[in-house]
Amino acid sequence: MRTHLPDPSGWDHGGPAPGERGHPSLDASTTVNPFPEPELLALLGRTLPHARSYPEPWATECRERIAARHLLSPEHLVTGPGATFLLYHLLGLSSFRRLLLPEPVFSEYGRAAQMAGLSVHRIPPGLDLVLSDGLTLGWGIDLERSGWEIRPGDLMVLQNPVNPTGQEFPASGLLTLSRRLGAEGGALLVDESFQDFLDNRSSVLAQAGEDGLLVLRSLTKITGLPGIRTGFLAGPPEIAGRLREAMGPWSTGLLEQVVIRWAMERGKARDFGWNGEPRDRLRAGLERLGIACLPGEGPMILARLGPSSDEGRACRLRLLGKGVRIRLAEGFGPPEGARLVRIGFEAFSYPERFLEIFRLASQSPCGENLS
Repeated sequence: MRTHLPDPSGWDHGGPAPGERGHPSLDASTTVNPFPEPELLALLGRTLPHARSYPEPWATECRERIAARHLLSPEHLVTGPGATFLLYHLLGLSSFRRLLLPEPVFSEYGRAAQMAGLSVHRIPPGLDLVLSDGLTLGWGIDLERSGWEIRPGDLMVLQNPVNPTGQEFPASGLLTLSRRLGAEGGALLVDESFQDFLDNRSSVLAQAGEDGLLVLRSLTKITGLPGIRTGFLAGPPEIAGRLREAMGPWSTGLLEQVVIRWAMERGKARDFGWNGEPRDRLRAGLERLGIACLPGEGPMILARLGPSSDEGRACRLRLLGKGVRIRLAEGFGPPEGARLVRIGFEAFSYPERFLEIFRLASQSPCGENLS
């Protein structure tokens, strides 16, 4: 089977592109918790001497901790080195035939489906989201739309909250959709990678497995440690068991198991060090500069750069020249994504500094809202 690795020139994720050297002075391109807990960092440091021994091969205690925290049975769970890793294995081993992707959506879903030989049906946005200047952005996902054609073997993916808009769905609506898909021979996968930032208020994790419902969770976001790949998948026991067997022993390493156990002892986003006040302050500062933003949830701000994609790309390069990395939203699917920028991570740690660099970069034309 051919491999489909992303072209570094077209890298559509936050962080450094493959082969990229050096580090910007301020990285606002990724969406992780910029305030990792010193307690966790110290715990990992104390754990390193134990890396000379093998970890527990099946991460049994981790699954038990997750199950107790989220009111599940351990048989419904599989842990692994990050949500993306679990996604690729799920699609490669499951019997799904087609992936339904309401946009905007994380780009790795389409790539994972391609690798697994699944066909992909992309569903354009069906709702207008209102920007802070009162104008609308046609990037919203409508759970109530009736035009979704569902076939047996379909797997629909929804993020809650959505990356990069921060749009949030009520749990009741997702469960209704899951029952509908299950009745027609399909299934729903809810990506809850950012649900911890919402204190799990709209999570459907406790219902994983019902009507074939699958829930994917990342812990790299809320812990602020994307370099330590941690995540888990919850769903029907037969799917979770098949994944555990296929991934084999030791698929969740020592440090990863420590992070999972530590995270399951925390209840609220503030227990992870997350504080949304810098994000809100940064959003208000951008709006004072004339940059329209969405009032979304999670560790991100989606803002409009200008009237054209070319100007958005030019602004990105101008900021990179000043040592600031941002991520344009063009990789999430809907057209004109390069007009939009998703801001997170270090911009929340240093909001005043980011705003000042952003203001200086805007002195050269790079969009209608940057002058």
